[in-house]
Amino acid sequence: MGLVDRVIATWNNLTVRKYAGSYFYAINGKTDTFDEVDCLKAYREIPEVNAPINLKSKAFSNLKLKEVDKDGQEIKTPEGQALIKRLQEPNWFQQGKEFLIHTKVLRETFGNEYIYKTTPIGFDPKIDRVKALYSIPANIVKSKYDNSVPFFYHAERPEVIYKIKQDNKPDLEIDSKYVIHFNDNRSVIENATDKNLLNGESKLSALACVINNIRMAYESRGIILKYRGANGAWTNAGKDGIGTAGFIDPDEVDKFQRAFKKYGTMKGQHQTIVTSMPLVWNQAGVNNPKNLGLYEETLEGFNKIIDSLGVPPEMFVRAQGSTYENQKQAEKGFYIRTIIPEANEWAMGIASEFIDTSKSSIIADYFHLPVFDEDLKMLSDSKMAKVNYLSKLLQDQQITNEEYRQELQKIGIGDGKEIEKEEEDNSTDSTEIETEDETED
Repeated sequence: MGLVDRVIATWNNLTVRKYAGSYFYAINGKTDTFDEVDCLKAYREIPEVNAPINLKSKAFSNLKLKEVDKDGQEIKTPEGQALIKRLQEPNWFQQGKEFLIHTKVLRETFGNEYIYKTTPIGFDPKIDRVKALYSIPANIVKSKYDNSVPFFYHAERPEVIYKIKQDNKPDLEIDSKYVIHFNDNRSVIENATDKNLLNGESKLSALACVINNIRMAYESRGIILKYRGANGAWTNAGKDGIGTAGFIDPDEVDKFQRAFKKYGTMKGQHQTIVTSMPLVWNQAGVNNPKNLGLYEETLEGFNKIIDSLGVPPEMFVRAQGSTYENQKQAEKGFYIRTIIPEANEWAMGIASEFIDTSKSSIIADYFHLPVFDEDLKMLSDSKMAKVNYLSKLLQDQQITNEEYRQELQKIGIGDGKEIEKEEEDNSTDSTEIETEDETED
């Protein structure tokens, strides 16, 4: 099959699909929606999707979990520390960092994140009873809830059943109390009793056209690289008294074809043609990926994907004119604007499942990372300057001890309360005195 036939065969496998108000060509895909299977295929097969999701997930996993009170001060309670330990050792085959990467990849890919709480039968999944945590891919989970009345009539979470697909077995039904479900909010709710209300919507769904254009660009580049077709033609440039010298003899054509196999860009081939024949090269140029704009299409699609995922372009080698300094600033901004807000939403959601969040909560801290060293130094210098200033005011009796403590509390030092002095233990001295008296007697 020649190049043209293969292109036509590929074209015949394309299906016009409509999603989010736009039309695009999908290769061997379904025509109704960009569902979990499409999202998973995009993550597994398209580098421009895979790379930013993996980058986000690895950055997310760099967190340190801390328990804090309502004022943001770090504390330690039995329940909170048990939760942190469980997240550090979630299950028998994953450590904390691997679990965090895995669950974040699933959330970014599917728009839904399901964490199953393994608990002994008959017990509520409290933190002291949970034996393991597992992140379950959304493509094998379906949720169902009582949607006989509009969702806004429910003051509390209604009865929810999660069904998990099993190989050659009926779906496994799981009560919602054993499942933590995070999702990216749906933008489309068809009615007040929409049965899909609880299911999130993947960010990749809005990128359906972009992803499939990238896929088609790779398909086209692959066909061109493998089958190439004619890059151009050698034609007779010789002339006689009348004009063109005429056609090249067919035997000469075969001779030229065999001879030209010695030329090319592969090892052992010649790059320069030497011939006494009056030939001229006519470049076709149609099957050049650059001329077709395939590289530009891929790059433009990649930029749209990283915009949607909140990843700066400087984090990738594709960014042009990127320097160490702006890469460092981009990484810091990446954590501040994307990773930290998303991680704290996740951490506080986890905390609400296990501990009394009116007393304490769990936060995700990233300020131990080198990218924040300069900021921490500036913060430390600023705090020290404030302490010196307050100490000077106290020494000059411009503020009271109580005001001094209150101002220190505002910058994160102490709790504003006066430190209680320990009472001196005089029992030993009394005993010694009594002993001396007895001796004198």
